[in-house]
Formats: sequence, C-alpha cells, structure tokens
Amino acid sequence: MRLLIAALSFFISFFLITSAFMALLPAAAPQWQTNVGILLGFSLSLFTTNKLVNAPGTKFWSLARAPEPAEQPEQEGLLVSMAYRATRYFQVEESQEEGPHYFIELHDGSVLYMNGRYLAAFGPRKFLNLINYSRKFPCTEFVVIRDRYDDCVVDIRCSDSVLEPEIVMPPFEEHDLQGVMTLQDGDIITSRTYEEMKASRSRERSR
Repeated sequence: MRLLIAALSFFISFFLITSAFMALLPAAAPQWQTNVGILLGFSLSLFTTNKLVNAPGTKFWSLARAPEPAEQPEQEGLLVSMAYRATRYFQVEESQEEGPHYFIELHDGSVLYMNGRYLAAFGPRKFLNLINYSRKFPCTEFVVIRDRYDDCVVDIRCSDSVLEPEIVMPPFEEHDLQGVMTLQDGDIITSRTYEEMKASRSRERSR
C-alpha cells in the first residue's frame, strides 16, 4: 500500500512541478532548459515523496518503515513476559461468562491452565455473520505478557503452528466450577498429568 501511495505521490508531484516549470519557459526555449526542468521536477518529486511517505529517521532512498520505538511499559518493567511451548490442549466451555477454560500440555509434561474472557479474542469467531476469523491461540509456541502488578493478560504473541482443541467439553457444573476456581489463570499444574485431567473431566461429564 505504501508503495502505491509513493508512486502516486511521485507522479503527481513530477507532473505538477514539470508543468509549472515549462509554463515559465519561452516558446522557443532551448532543449537544455527543458532538460533542466525535467531533472528539477524529478529531484523535487523524489524529495517530496520521501517526506510524505517515509517516517522521520528513515533513510532517504528507503521505503521501509523506521524502527518502532520500544513499548514504554516494557521499558519501565511494568510488564512480565513468559514463553511457553505447547503440544496439545483441551477446552471446557464457559458457564457463567467467566471465559473458556484451556488446559494446555507443555513440552515438559506440565499443564498450563488459562481462563478468562480475553481468550475469546483469540478464538474462532464471526463478525456480523459475514467475516470469519480463524483461531490464533493456542499455538505450539507463544509468549504471554502480563501486568506485573495485577497479573492480568495484556497480550499473547503467537508463533509457529496454531493448535485445535483435542476436545471441547461442556461447561463445568456448579460443584465442579467451585473446585476449578481454586486455580488461577496462568497456573502451572504438575500434580496431575494432562491425560489424567482430561480423563477425569470426561468421567465427570458422563455421569
């Protein structure tokens, strides 16, 4: 898109500047004056395009964006980043607008528990029944960025392959939900394996 804007800006500037210069020349102007007008139009158009399209600090001949400044909160140590590598996960649907529950098996065999309404922004969804957005999280490698003080999730940066849930289970019943609420979003579970947790939830579901 920026290349298209740059091209349009250049050609419009070149046409206007060259036309203005040519209008000032006498009818019988020598060829060298015409050549000077074309060269001047080219140079000024290039300069104008550079100033209009490129961000401050960008090299004159480059159409690449200037490096974005580092995020201020991270510089000040207000955010905490945690990197994870996942293999699979199962999901339990929300029951009381608490957000979906993800039980994610990590590469070391532990289970990462994630829960919150923010997760809906990373799942598959439809906008105005017209545009479908595919799932963006969980994925095999991701970084969770949290506020250092209230521990809320600020962002999730995903990389590598997106994972689909092995199974999506119905919402927790009232008595099950009370037990799950002892877990906090972001907890790492090492006392039970992923398979044990999935099998336990499947048994409770079939009762």
